[in-house]
Amino acid sequence: MLRAVALATLAVTALALQAQPIEVDSEIPFIPEDRPLEGLVITLDAGHGGFSTQPGYSGSARGVESRVVEGDLNMLVAAQLRHHLIRGGATVHMTRWDDRKVTLGDTDRAAELGARPALAEETESHLFLSLHHNAFREPGPDRVVILIWPTDSRGEEQPLEVALAEHLGEEVQRMVHHGTDFSHYIHEHPLVQGSDIPSAVVEFGFLTNPEFDAWVSQRGSHRAEAIGVYNAVVRMWTENREALEAQRLALFPDAEPQLAGNENIRLARPPIEALAERLWPHSRPPRTVEDALHIIDVYRSAVIDDRTFFLLDIDVERTGGTWRLTGQVNHPIHRQSVAALLEAAGCTPLVNEIELLPSAALGAERYGVVQIPMAMTYAEPRMGGWVQTQLLLGERVWLLDVSDDGDFLLHMASDGYVGWVRREAIRRMDSQEFLDWQTADRAILTREVMIDALRLPTGATLPLLDVGAGTARLRLPMGVPSTDGAEEVEVPLDALRLPPGESLGRRAAEIATQFLTTPYVFGGRSGGQGIDCSGLSGVCYQAVGIRLPRDARQQIQVGEMVSTSWRRGPLRPGDILYFIDRTGRVTHEAVSLGGLRFVHASPPEVQVNSLDSQDPLYSPGWAEHYAFARRIVE
Repeated sequence: MLRAVALATLAVTALALQAQPIEVDSEIPFIPEDRPLEGLVITLDAGHGGFSTQPGYSGSARGVESRVVEGDLNMLVAAQLRHHLIRGGATVHMTRWDDRKVTLGDTDRAAELGARPALAEETESHLFLSLHHNAFREPGPDRVVILIWPTDSRGEEQPLEVALAEHLGEEVQRMVHHGTDFSHYIHEHPLVQGSDIPSAVVEFGFLTNPEFDAWVSQRGSHRAEAIGVYNAVVRMWTENREALEAQRLALFPDAEPQLAGNENIRLARPPIEALAERLWPHSRPPRTVEDALHIIDVYRSAVIDDRTFFLLDIDVERTGGTWRLTGQVNHPIHRQSVAALLEAAGCTPLVNEIELLPSAALGAERYGVVQIPMAMTYAEPRMGGWVQTQLLLGERVWLLDVSDDGDFLLHMASDGYVGWVRREAIRRMDSQEFLDWQTADRAILTREVMIDALRLPTGATLPLLDVGAGTARLRLPMGVPSTDGAEEVEVPLDALRLPPGESLGRRAAEIATQFLTTPYVFGGRSGGQGIDCSGLSGVCYQAVGIRLPRDARQQIQVGEMVSTSWRRGPLRPGDILYFIDRTGRVTHEAVSLGGLRFVHASPPEVQVNSLDSQDPLYSPGWAEHYAFARRIVE
């Protein structure tokens, strides 16, 4: 028994240490500040996908020491570069998104290589770039090489292709390791010879060269390569736009001009206006209060889902042609989005008087802990109403409002439910006292225990004070006669689950940091091809044996609420942070590093940001859109 006690004590100590923030070196990624590439259409080819792994093909290189795969490096650069080009205003097409060939079936190398520039013709592109890392006889050259074919199909010179090669060579060389200055080969390569579109193969370096291999195999080197190509494309478009437009028109007489980048950003409806058109598809504006309430109800169903996590209790009045919104929400973006939605539908002029919770009526005691064994919560501040859920002893709650008679408290529970509970059920706390309860190591009741008349229900969670011989001492929210008024109780060890010695959340967060600088790819779940936000959370938890649902809107149902938009800390490594967009929908997530820093996949790459305004990695945008955090596992 003494050994068990010692092990339990060590486990509690280890957990406290593992709650410390994870320190990582990180920086704000490169993001173009303006849109110098408006109107450009470009096709990117990440070389050697799929075909390079087939028997009999030896064209794909491997790092001489690192054994890094060329096809993966090419994809990392292409995925990163795509974000920069789109942010710069270009329309970008990709020949591949994963480790596959462009052609289908048992095609040979010539057919595969010919199909890649052919996609640039299908998309009526101004430029075609194929991105590569090559191999050579040992020890191999150490330089940037640009492959071009400076004459077209009629044998006439292509000065644009020569200019493209010069810009690429100069700008890429500025960013990547090299031993000698670049040169461009005039080479009848299928990737550059088969199309009259200005084309180039960018050879960033040779993986058979030990120095280049050592540089390029470092995490994040692909970012420098992508920036070099981006800068070259900007120079090319800035200096030769008129000639490139003329060339495109000559090759594709029916081509439409590109007005605003990959998604035609300026022509698209803003999110709120697009949502308004979907929720109110009538040619006339809303005329009655019932019309406006219908829009809000549909919005609640389409965006909010239910009363879990977000409160949306809004009423509408109309007097003398003016619309007036009243009621309550618990996130400022929902206050803004509902008003903007109604205005976009035609409810103007509109006065927004929606109250943002928590209410000032709560004073400083805006937090609480359940202090009775079980407590029902209701949809309205009255007994016998529509039941929401039941709270158990020791659960933490975030208070939102108090009823007019003071008998009920509106709260958000640790499972995310919002409801009303009798005030006697909650020990109200200020910020500091609540912090003590949040940061305490907790034990969970695995079976019901009676301490005289005090019931400790199965599932109750209480702070762990210490572990003795066969029992553990737990903290109570309030003293009761069964304990002679003391706010602590001894419980048999065999009725408890003590904190684990290893924090799986911390381990998951450490795994997430291994993906830093990996390009953001929607739908991606890997470091070699790219990853998205829920893919990052899912993969790092899968690596520690916990399977999460695929998407953010599914993952929000997993775990325990540990943070809200109005009380952001403290967070432990591995907690999952969730963010909402301008319409109020949960669309993004991140993995906490502890404190207020988090790692997440967001264009252009997996990066670290912070909710702390004093942190150099602070992001005001993510801070504004932060909604809540959940702890997947203790």
